[in-house]
Amino acid sequence: GGTVSAFARVKPTGDFPQDMIKFGEDNKTMEIYIERDRTKGVVNNKQTDWSFKLDGVLHDAPQDAVYDAVARDLVSQESFSFTVNLLTLHFDSA
Repeated sequence: GGTVSAFARVKPTGDFPQDMIKFGEDNKTMEIYIERDRTKGVVNNKQTDWSFKLDGVLHDAPQDAVYDAVARDLVSQESFSFTVNLLTLHFDSA
C-alpha cells in the first residue's frame, strides 16, 4: 500500500468570502463557515461549518509552488504509480 496525501489549493477571487474561510497558522488546517439561514426558523439542522486537517494548505499559491509541494517528489522517483483526485469547490459570498 501507499500513502494518501491531501492538500487544498485556495485561489481567491474578487468576491472571495474572507469571513467564511479561515486558515490555521500551521498551513495544515482550514475551516469553512457558512452563515445560518435565519429564514429557515430556529431549528435548522443543516451543517454550517467544516474543519479540515490536511498535509498542506496552499493559499493563493502559484502553480510552481503547488507542483513543488504536491508532485515534485513523486515525479522525480524512477518508477512511480499514483492516483490523483481533485475536488473543486466554489464558494459564493452571496
